[in-house]
Amino acid sequence: MWYYATFIFLTQMASVAAESQGQMFPFKWTEVQFVYTIAIWILIASLARILFSYLKFLTKWLPDSSLIIIVGLILGFILHLTSLNGVSLDAEVFFLYLLPPIIFDAGYFMPNRAFFKNIDSILLFSVLGTVWNCFAIGGSLLLLSKYDIFSIQFSTFEIFIFASLVSASDPVAIIVVFEEIHVNEFLFINVFGEALFNDAISVVLYNMFISFLARDLTTLNFWDYASRGLSFFVVALGGVAIGVVFAFATSLATKYTHGIKIVAPVLIFLIPYMGYLTAEMVSFSAIIAIAVCGMVMKQYVKGNITNSAANSVKYFTKIISQTSEIVIYMFLGLSTVSADHYFDVVFIAATIFFTLFYRTIGVLSQCYFLNKFRAEQFKLQDQFILAYGGLKGAIAYGLVVSIPAAVSAKPMFITTTIALIYFNVFIQGITIRPLINLMKIKTKEEKKATMTESVYNKYLDYMMAGIEDIAGQKGHYNLVARFERFNSSVLKPIFMRLQKREKNDFTSVIRSYEKLILEDALEKMKSRQNSTEISLRSFLQPGEDMEQLYTLFGEFLKERRDDDIQDDYFAEVQAHECENFGSELKEIENKDASIV
Repeated sequence: MWYYATFIFLTQMASVAAESQGQMFPFKWTEVQFVYTIAIWILIASLARILFSYLKFLTKWLPDSSLIIIVGLILGFILHLTSLNGVSLDAEVFFLYLLPPIIFDAGYFMPNRAFFKNIDSILLFSVLGTVWNCFAIGGSLLLLSKYDIFSIQFSTFEIFIFASLVSASDPVAIIVVFEEIHVNEFLFINVFGEALFNDAISVVLYNMFISFLARDLTTLNFWDYASRGLSFFVVALGGVAIGVVFAFATSLATKYTHGIKIVAPVLIFLIPYMGYLTAEMVSFSAIIAIAVCGMVMKQYVKGNITNSAANSVKYFTKIISQTSEIVIYMFLGLSTVSADHYFDVVFIAATIFFTLFYRTIGVLSQCYFLNKFRAEQFKLQDQFILAYGGLKGAIAYGLVVSIPAAVSAKPMFITTTIALIYFNVFIQGITIRPLINLMKIKTKEEKKATMTESVYNKYLDYMMAGIEDIAGQKGHYNLVARFERFNSSVLKPIFMRLQKREKNDFTSVIRSYEKLILEDALEKMKSRQNSTEISLRSFLQPGEDMEQLYTLFGEFLKERRDDDIQDDYFAEVQAHECENFGSELKEIENKDASIV
């Protein structure tokens, strides 16, 4: 990385020499400096990640975020030694360009079924838990400041601004570990969902306390506090509303891009980003807006675009998200060297202790409450991982550098936040993997569910909804069944291409069955392409108990067979021009239908 500093120095010298000598082809470094610097950072980080992938002993113990921070640290020291260390992360760049791809990626790839199944715990952790952490940490630090043990004094609202940003969790470091170990879905979705919406709530609290800075504390009355508290809910719900509106707009726009397929991916990224900017413009929660937009739109968008386009969207989303993460963590490493720091060891130690202590208390108390009403309980090991996994990262750093310069304690807040992130990423991030293995946390089953299991799971959902109806309760299964009917009869025909209105209560069961049939057929087709002559009949008949499935769902399939085979899997078969395969499949299906 020494060549980066050398390159900057030489180009600047060449530019000066060219201007003084009036050469024909002068270097115009200042015109491309910002973009070129970002490109070099991304290139260095990408090369570093390639190198790390070959150093298995490093990646086995160190999270990706910690490795990128190390790269940023090295680069920061080089720039410092060459007197080129005037680099910092601008708040506008962070919130308008770097943060949206990260949040959109989290929302778009959120497993919706698991999310809504655990929405009670996720909302409790992310809303009540974040508010608890903010006021508990801020109140404790404020109380200690009364004894003059900190070297810099701060006001009530200034310390609560700091407390709100250190309450934000970063899902990246721990989620990477969870994915590698294949931790169970229950724990994964609770940590992932909480981290996503915890970030949004932290930003809402941060902005709420920022609005108090310009006010004199002695002039505030009850209505001022009540209105700010009410604005907390208005800002959050406003973000949800904007996210839903722009999700529907994206779905409707992609519905009519079948003739111009190249436009669809552009709309999928552009319209949600406009939703983020719109929410930011009207002072609603932009993070919630783009996260909700990604969650709502994906089921409709995937039905409007081809499989290849869906894969392109998937990989490009991951690329820009990881690139943004790389830039943020490299800035974090750079800031360790280049930023103005103020070290207060007592304040740093108190902050780290209170963040761990109050998060543990919050998680234990909330899990105790949830376990009284949930069928799936939070075990003691799960509670420990939830408490230990509240790592700080991109959001906390982005917010702390955005604190107004008028706050005298800002340098101390920046230094403390960086120290807290380093503690979380390097100490907790490194130890979380062996702790998960030591505590024998339940891992996700690698066995793929059979066709019968998948269909009967859907069938069980409807049976549970029926039981709730009989008992006169409006529980989770009842709400899901009602939404499925509304989604099939109203929303999908509006927002999806070639989707007809469905009135059958068993639509999701049949859809699950048909999707699995075609998915299996596609897998057999691909295996046939890579092997010698294989009879399709030998693949479809053995293994699954097809007779039971046809007996159970045969009469429903008779009404839907010709209308509903519009799935992406069949579209991919057509894209591969497998007419012979399709006719063979149809012949077998017709034969089986006649048996039924």
